[in-house]
Amino acid sequence: MKNIINIIKTLNPFTNQKIDNKILYVIKILLSALLVYFISLVIGEVLIIGGSYLFGYNATDKPMPFDIMLLCSYYGYLITILFFIIYTKKINKIELDKIGLNKNVITFFKGMLIGIISLLLIVIPLILCRAIDFSGINNNINWLLLILYLFGYLIQSSMEELICRGYLFHRLKNKIPTLFAMIISILFFSIGHLSKLFDEGIILGIIGITNLLLISMIWTTTTLKDKNIYSAIGFHFIWNFILFNIIGLNLSGLEITNSVFKFNVENTFLTGGSYGIETSIITTIVLSVILLIIKRKVIQITI
Repeated sequence: MKNIINIIKTLNPFTNQKIDNKILYVIKILLSALLVYFISLVIGEVLIIGGSYLFGYNATDKPMPFDIMLLCSYYGYLITILFFIIYTKKINKIELDKIGLNKNVITFFKGMLIGIISLLLIVIPLILCRAIDFSGINNNINWLLLILYLFGYLIQSSMEELICRGYLFHRLKNKIPTLFAMIISILFFSIGHLSKLFDEGIILGIIGITNLLLISMIWTTTTLKDKNIYSAIGFHFIWNFILFNIIGLNLSGLEITNSVFKFNVENTFLTGGSYGIETSIITTIVLSVILLIIKRKVIQITI
């Protein structure tokens, strides 16, 4: 019983006790990430629901429009980012550069460039093989929503990268082999994105999981190479925003409502169906090539 009590005390995420046991260390880091994330989400939801009532919305009589509800959740992630920063500095008592938040912010733009190139290498073949047809520019676009989505996706991507590639990956690789830290952070990120993957069938679902793992490996590898998470944030952010709000294709099962361009989907298999190009075999090929190129530039990965 005493040993159990000691283990519970050791796993307490609100203590900064040194842990020599690697298994207990991994459990504590995962537990702390989940707990801080959950607490921040609850507080964010309370603020969003409370704020929606002030503007005349409620869950039963007058629910918020889809775009407003989605944007509220994205901007609510500012609370999650703030909580992880406070937790890292005040509870863990470590500097932010130890979780990938150093001063080399320029890598953010490198990540954006890689993301844009990746999307072009996927979308252009889809157009050439008539899997999607360009049908013009959207004349009814809501520019305010577009700007709100721009910053919303920046916040959402920053939050996910801060948790997975920032907090989890950096904290874990200090105690366990880097390869294992990569695997755990990649799986943590991927599990949270499995929703709706199999709506179009098992084949596209398997392709989607493969692409999810590939893009996670790209972001983790660039984090390792650049010694910060900014490149991963840049890639993640520009991928979501351009795909959803510029090109106008579904993103992770979200149906587009406000985009600059309009495309008609002609081949659901090549385009990934209702989930979007993240379950496309063309995406698999492009991401595989990009991962190989990036990994060749990583001088050494400590295993």
